[in-house]
Amino acid sequence: MSGRCRRLLFGVVAAAVVAAAAAMSAGVFAGGGDDSLVGAPVVDTVTVTRSTVTAVTVVDGEIGYGQATAVTSKAAGTLTWLAAAGSTVRRGQPLLRADNNPIVLLYGELPFYRVLADGVKGPDVAQLEANLSALKYTGFEADASYSASTAAAVKRWQKDLDVPVTGTVAPTDVIVAPGPLRIATQTARLGAPAAGDILTAGPTARIVTAKVPATAPDLTKKGAKATVTLPDGTPVEATVHGVVTPASTGGTPADPPPDQGEPKVTVQLVLKATAEPEPGPVTVRFVTAEHTNVLVVPIQALLAIGERGYGVELRDGATSRVVPVETGLFAGGKVEISGDGIAEGVTVGVAQ
Repeated sequence: MSGRCRRLLFGVVAAAVVAAAAAMSAGVFAGGGDDSLVGAPVVDTVTVTRSTVTAVTVVDGEIGYGQATAVTSKAAGTLTWLAAAGSTVRRGQPLLRADNNPIVLLYGELPFYRVLADGVKGPDVAQLEANLSALKYTGFEADASYSASTAAAVKRWQKDLDVPVTGTVAPTDVIVAPGPLRIATQTARLGAPAAGDILTAGPTARIVTAKVPATAPDLTKKGAKATVTLPDGTPVEATVHGVVTPASTGGTPADPPPDQGEPKVTVQLVLKATAEPEPGPVTVRFVTAEHTNVLVVPIQALLAIGERGYGVELRDGATSRVVPVETGLFAGGKVEISGDGIAEGVTVGVAQ
């Protein structure tokens, strides 16, 4: 644990134990090395137990859709139709029309950059053939080679789309995205050139957005685990997908006012659920540390001794003694302790 964290933890616990420490220094226990208990404060006793201590960070979140990005068209001609904001466009469906011809969405990672025709080979051909197969246009060998059979399937597809039947596919004919797109906004107007940024769109899956403390970088790492509590109380596992980068405003952002509190970082989490919950507020719970099978007592059992040190009052019948302890994880009103004389089942005092 860093020095800064130790100072913070000491400050938190010191307030809880100062009353008990003051009682000790006022002569609660007899001097001269006698362990007899005299004039004891009002205390309770508990036993040291073995348990799991789990530290968590809980933040508010919101279920919505992923961050929208620009959709760029290479189509020639005039823009005559655009998919509506809020609609979902899937494989084989049009995102726009140029000169009234549909420019459709295909799935993949590689943008089309050349005309695909008989004799062309490459990963872009394999990507096209995978899309044709998914759209039920078959009759060719699914490989990385554009054959006459591939061209025949393309012609059937073009006929069904009611576009010129050429048997070839150009970058002006399609737009590629990793999966279905939910249209966020229309950024081009009808009658404008069909080439350029025409829409903003994002994934259709629900995404949880939450602000986490900037001082907890582990919570922003891709793959970090969390539990999201839905509005109906259902807990759902989630995984951090990444950090949301604020949109640029073209200027240099000013420092936040000092009264805004602790700096926060916005993260997006992907839900591990088959059903799609409705958008709305949620609670996000991160497990930041967990120690299993450790000795624990209530935090109120700690006594401040020496400089930045802690102890507990061991009780055995009518006798008592204070022993120093090493503290571990603080969480859920409990603290992990270890030291001489500390064992499972030992009785300790707890200040009231």
